[in-house]
Formats: sequence, C-alpha cells, structure tokens
Amino acid sequence: MDMNQRWQRPLPDDRLTPYIEIDAERLEKNLQAMQEKASRAGVTLRPHIKTHKSLYIARRQRALGACGITVSKPSEGEVFIRGGERDILLAYPVIRAESIAALLKRAAEHQAKVTLIVDTPHGVAAIAEAQRQQPDADIAVAIKVDVGLHRIGIDPHRDDAAALAQAIQAAQLRFAGLVSHAGHAYGAGNRDAIAAIAQEEARLMQHVQNQLREAGFADCSVSVGATPTALAAPVAIGTDEIRPGNYALLDLTACRLGLSRVEELALSVIARVVAVNRHFIIIDAGSKMLSSDKGPHGTNASGFGVAVDENGVCYEVGKLSEEHGFIPWQDSAPSVGALLRIYPNHSCAVMAQSDSYVLRHADGRAETQPIDARGRFL
Repeated sequence: MDMNQRWQRPLPDDRLTPYIEIDAERLEKNLQAMQEKASRAGVTLRPHIKTHKSLYIARRQRALGACGITVSKPSEGEVFIRGGERDILLAYPVIRAESIAALLKRAAEHQAKVTLIVDTPHGVAAIAEAQRQQPDADIAVAIKVDVGLHRIGIDPHRDDAAALAQAIQAAQLRFAGLVSHAGHAYGAGNRDAIAAIAQEEARLMQHVQNQLREAGFADCSVSVGATPTALAAPVAIGTDEIRPGNYALLDLTACRLGLSRVEELALSVIARVVAVNRHFIIIDAGSKMLSSDKGPHGTNASGFGVAVDENGVCYEVGKLSEEHGFIPWQDSAPSVGALLRIYPNHSCAVMAQSDSYVLRHADGRAETQPIDARGRFL
C-alpha cells in the first residue's frame, strides 16, 4: 500500500474512541456511481446491505434507484422489513423451514416480497414447508449457480438446473431465475484478472439460462453480485440485476485490487494512542473494532490497516489484540492521546463489530447513526 497517497487526517474531536466514521460525501458519491452504472446498463441494482447493516444507508440506496436489497441472514432481513424495505433477496441457502419462519411472518405482516435461493432439492423442500406454515408470505425462489467460488451453488457444467427448477415448480413455488456471486474475484489480484472472472461468470450464467429455456423455463432472469466484478468490468449483456455491497463504503482491499482510490474510501476508524514504547505505538482499537480480517477470499494483506496521524504521517497497524492495536515504532511517533484515522482491510467486518457510526458531513457536522442489523447472525 502506497503510504504517499493523500490520506485523510483525523479531525479534532473530543468523542470517546474508538468509533467508526463514515464520510457522508464519499458515501453519496459511491452510491451514485454504482446506481448510474446500473442505470446506464439497463439493469436493476439490489445492493447487499451486509456491508453497512444501516437503514439510513439502505434508504439512500433506494432513494437513488435501487430496486430492493440483498441480505445475508433471515434476522437481518427482519430488521430491514421493519425499517420499510419491501423487496428482499436472502442470499443464503435455506436448509430448515424454521430458519425463515420469523422472516416470512414479518414479510406477510408488511406485504414484503422475499426471494430465497436454493442449490439442492433439500432446500426446495425446506422452503415449501416454510410456505405451508406461512401461506400469506410472498415468496419466490431462485437457483444459486457456483461460478467459481465453490461455496454454494449448482455446478454450471452439469444439467442440475432444470431438475431443480422443476422441483421448485412441483412444490408450487414461484421460480425467480438465477443468482451468482463471484466472490473468488477478491483473490484475483488485479483489475484485469477480475474483469476476466466477470466475463466467465456471464458466460456460465448464460449457459445455465439456456439450459433452463430449453427445458421450458422461458422467464429466467440473471442476477450477479460482487463489488470487484461490478467495479472492474462493464455489466455483461444478458444480466438483469447486480448485487454489489462493499462499493458503498470500500476499504483497503478495494484499493489493493486497483478498484478504488484512497479518496473514495468512505469508512475509517478513529482511535487514540494510549501508549508509546520503544517497540510499538499502541492504540485503543483492537480486533474487536478493526476485526482480524486481512481481506476477503484470499486477498491476505500484511497488516490490519493504515493509520494516519494529525500531521498526515502514515503507519501500518502491524498486529492486534482484542482491545489494542500495535503499530511498529518509527523514528517519530504521535504522542499519547493523539488521534489516528485508520483505514481497515474490510469494511463489512468492521461495521459488524459496532452498534453505531458517526456520519461526518462536508461542513464538519457529525451525527450518530445506529448500525441497525448489527449482531444479526441467525
């Protein structure tokens, strides 16, 4: 990471530290840029809110034109339905009817549509049972395709899609098309390699789509989702929907992959120096604030973030304990009590650690916003 770039210094503040700060202007620019890309390509944008878990940010995304949201877990979806969202994709496999019972009850109460994903007949049976238990819920079911991450999804090189779509139909569930997540793009290393993954994802999705059309499923939409592919490549022809999440805040991983500039990073952590010795500068942000994430899916950074002091001097956070960050001592060091702005490796992991964040406006105003779906892991 180039320490000579124009990193933003911490602003004078007497708040207790550590805390998350989100730059409102950078956030808005990031949201607008992705919405404009989707609109130019003629596709819908369904952002993944696991990145920010914030009703405030989700409402900004919807106000700019997003068609709905993507969530990771059922309890996360409940929070956003209560907060006003009415079109949700749960991008996590359902294997037990009980896991989505509360979500479907909430959806029925608020007339919200929920799209679920499957990659096995087992999942179809679980969703069908949940629908029987909550017949008023508006449910659709999409097939997840494994385009290279090898985590969840049908093998696109086999002919499983048609049989699974027929199982969905036989269970009297509404078929919602295909979804994919090219998360392995994070491990690709550079923008060109990520663009190649996006092209391969499009090819595989079109192949499965053609299989389904030949089997009689003419209405088969394609939804793809990952910030690296969304930033590195044009939206592929034949795509109907994109579902990036990290683009809203960005982080050092995006910078290392050549997908973002430092001045686009909307999220940082404000911390204070609590001790200085001949070995380390110690700060009050440890793994419980910065997370111990070195980047998703194989990016594997050397440290845990870039820290910027009030003079614009940059340091790498070298290691963490639960409540402390360790910055290797240099020839000069900030004094005890000094503020540091830390840019983390992975913004999604940082947002999941706290109950709130400070939204900092261009005129210096700051307001505290809740991280509404924090701690929703079921």
